[in-house]
This record gives sequence, C-alpha cells and structure tokens, in this order.
Amino acid sequence: LNYIFSFMLAGDKMAQIKKDKIRQAIEGSAIDIFLEKGYLNTKMKDISEKANISVGNIYIYFNNKESLFYTVLPQSFVDAFRNYNSNIFPILTKAFFNNEQNLERYIPNHKQVGDLIANRKRLLILLRCSKGTKYENLKEEILENVIQRECSYLQKYNFADNCRTTQNYKVIRMVFYNMLNMLLDSLEGDMNEDERRNVVRFAFKYNYDGFKRLLTEYTK
Repeated sequence: LNYIFSFMLAGDKMAQIKKDKIRQAIEGSAIDIFLEKGYLNTKMKDISEKANISVGNIYIYFNNKESLFYTVLPQSFVDAFRNYNSNIFPILTKAFFNNEQNLERYIPNHKQVGDLIANRKRLLILLRCSKGTKYENLKEEILENVIQRECSYLQKYNFADNCRTTQNYKVIRMVFYNMLNMLLDSLEGDMNEDERRNVVRFAFKYNYDGFKRLLTEYTK
C-alpha cells in the first residue's frame, strides 16, 4: 500500500511539473508576442504558435487574452516601478541640496541593473505596448506624478515657484520625458549581457547628470 501511495504521489508531482512548464511556456511566449505586436494586435493564436501549444490548451490555463496579459504584468510589478520613479527624484533632490558631491552612488547597483534587465520585456510592454489595457496611459501618469512630486518637494527649499511658470514646467517635463525614454531605449534591441549592462548604466548616469543640471538651472 505504501508503494502504491508513493507511486500516486510521484505521478501527481510529475503532472504538476508538466502543468507548470506549460504555463511557463505560455507566459514566456505571451511576453514575446505582446512586445512584438502590442496588446491590441496580439491574438491567442499568435501565442499558441510561439509556444507550440494549441489555443484550446491555452484556454485551460487562462480565460482570455486579458487575463493572460495581467498575469505576466501583475499590479505588484506596476506598483513597484511607479513607486521607484515617484521616490528616486525627491531623494536625489535632497542629496543635491545637502551638497552631496557624488550623486552617482544613487545609480542602481549591479544587482538592481540585473533585475531591471531581467524584467526589460515586461517594462517595455507596460510603457510602449499596452494600448487597449488599463495601463495604456501609465507612462503619462508616471511622468505627471513625478513632476508634481518634484515641484511639491521643492517647496521645502523655497523653489516651488520656479517650476510653476509655463516655461520652466515645460523644461522639467521635457527632461523627465527624455529620461524615461532613454531608459526604455537602453532596454530595447538585441545585445549581450555586458553590452546591455553598460548601456543601461550609461543611461542612468547620463540621466542623473541631466537631473543635477536641471536642479542647478531652476534654483539659480
């Protein structure tokens, strides 16, 4: 009896492993297709062909394309990226006004860059390929939130009025818009791991230098 029971448990475990592998294949293929075609232009057939799994089998795991999309791009991932962008610039602003000489120490470390690269496809889908989902305006929302938080934070240093004029607000928006797009550009295309790391770190360093220049300009 013990042998039969152990055999049954082993069979259940193997079946679960197979299911997990199928789910992983579906999710991995969905990420590739969403990135290639965008959410609106992606069909379940495209994902099934990429994963070499029948469309019917995909529907065993996911109710529809929408549920699959939000599985590979969960709210926790979105919130983590949104919170990072909301918090990093006030931190840099504080460091600037405290006369810290080395803002480069705030550039993501080796592990953080590695985590960013590991999730680069998800991030690109989120901000460039999500039209037709609840995230389609997320890029603009993040930009506006970052700008408003930065202006509010400057009140602590009596410089808030400097970024409320139309001219300065336009400059601030241009800077943050370019910073975000430069980061996304560094994550696109094919390159080896070392090349990717170098490009991403350059993007961060360039952006941090630009942010420091921005603070210098509108605090004169």
